Order: sequence, then C-alpha cells, then structure tokens
Amino acid sequence: MMNNDNSITEETKLFGFIAEEAHSNRFSSMMNKLFKADGINAMVIPMNIRPDDVVFTISQMRYSKLSGALIGTEYQGEAMALVDTVSKFAQEHGLVDLITIENNELSGDLIMPNALEKYAESDDFQDDVALRSLCRYFYDLIQGE
Repeated sequence: MMNNDNSITEETKLFGFIAEEAHSNRFSSMMNKLFKADGINAMVIPMNIRPDDVVFTISQMRYSKLSGALIGTEYQGEAMALVDTVSKFAQEHGLVDLITIENNELSGDLIMPNALEKYAESDDFQDDVALRSLCRYFYDLIQGE
C-alpha cells in the first residue's frame, strides 16, 4: 500500500527516469499520480543526468535500489550498449527506452512504439498522446497487465 505522505519504504519499487532534463518532463509526476491513485507502492524518480555521466549512471544501476529506469530519447542509443540483455524489438531498432534490473542484471527493452500502438486511439488522451501512452503502458508493465 502506498503511503499517503509519499514517503519511500523498503518495499517501495523505485524507477528512475534518466534524461538530461528529467525534472522538467511531466513523466515522473504523471506516473506517480497513477501509482498513488491505485495504491501501488512504487515511485518514479526524475534523474537529471549529463551526457558525460550517463555511461557511469546506467552501468552502476545494477547495484542500486532501483527496479529499473526509463531512458530519455537522448540516451536510448547509448543505453543499448550498456545493458546485459536486450529484447528482440529493441535489438531490431537499436534503442532501449526501458531498463529493468533483476539479480544485478540490466535488461533493455523498447516500449514506446507498443505504447503508442496500444493507447494512441484512446479517447482519454486528447493531448500529449506520446507521453500519456508511455505512462499508461509502463504502468501496465509494472502491474503485469
């Protein structure tokens, strides 16, 4: 159960959002609102990462408390080379926009095209369809849907 005060507990699943301007992007706040509304004990943390720090940041994620991270468009090509395994879809496109961490292994995937395909026609998404689609699809992945 999510804490009403937005505190992070040992049970909270943490996901980073790695981008050069992550704090000015609405992705993290939109995801956190979805999690909170459904009582999901998870949180997305925006991580402003400079280009010269992205390799170190992603390569060290395997030892962090993160469950994974979404990767901003500016780092998706670079992230591809930093993961241990990659989905067939991500391999075909040469990009990784989602990294999940399990047993200190980084697994890369590309979820935005599937998110747009699944949610772009939704009446709920009048504006900012790409961002809203990505949020909903990421939420569904976390929930196993």
